[in-house]
Amino acid sequence: MGNDKYRESMEKNRQELSQERMAELSRRSRQAPKANSRGLLLPSLFFIFILIPVTLLIYVAFYYEPDDTLTAKTTENQVSFELNSQTPASGTVLAASEDSTEDEREFKAQQAAEQKELKAKAREREAKAAEEEKQQAAAKAKAEADKKAQESAAAEQKAREEAEAQEQAKALAQQQAEEKKRAEAEQKTEAEQKTETEQETPTAGGKTIVVQSSETLYRIAVNNYGASGAAAAVEKIKQANGLGSNNISPGQTLILP
Repeated sequence: MGNDKYRESMEKNRQELSQERMAELSRRSRQAPKANSRGLLLPSLFFIFILIPVTLLIYVAFYYEPDDTLTAKTTENQVSFELNSQTPASGTVLAASEDSTEDEREFKAQQAAEQKELKAKAREREAKAAEEEKQQAAAKAKAEADKKAQESAAAEQKAREEAEAQEQAKALAQQQAEEKKRAEAEQKTEAEQKTETEQETPTAGGKTIVVQSSETLYRIAVNNYGASGAAAAVEKIKQANGLGSNNISPGQTLILP
């Protein structure tokens, strides 16, 4: 609407300028000689009816950018041309200016609402991201706590098993020691009983004895035959047992003739 008013104003200005030019040319033509008037008429007509409209069209088409300030200035010029008398055209220009201002306010309000909505969405995204990060941190902490609890339970179970194994090993070792001690005692008792039995059991040629750790062939002869016949008794014992020397070992069984 402002563009149309501007064109109307420019057209009126152009017509007034044309009328003034025509009046001036008419005065000059009446005063100047006829030959000069005929020579100047064609350039003047060309300038008025061709060059000026073409210049205005080029300006409007390529350089004109309507705005409120220019419309206001055009309105002021129009008012001055009409001797400061208000016309329906000035009211229309003011209405157009008010409409433009209203549109601008609505556009600014719409922009403000869009910015507010964008800010609200950004805050919502930030809050959602913070909540997700918080949940991830809580899940991670819970996983770490569960892992530590499992490791602690596994360590306690392992320590318990090791303690039980040590107790079982200790009890087994103690049992084995007692069994070994009991077996040794039984073996010793059996050996003593056997020795006593062998010592007390006579043979066809006499009796048998088991050599003790501290005994020698000569001592056995002295104990059994007396000191006076010990040498002869040694030879008898050697012959009865097939000994080639006087060496005997503990636990060896000898026949005493």
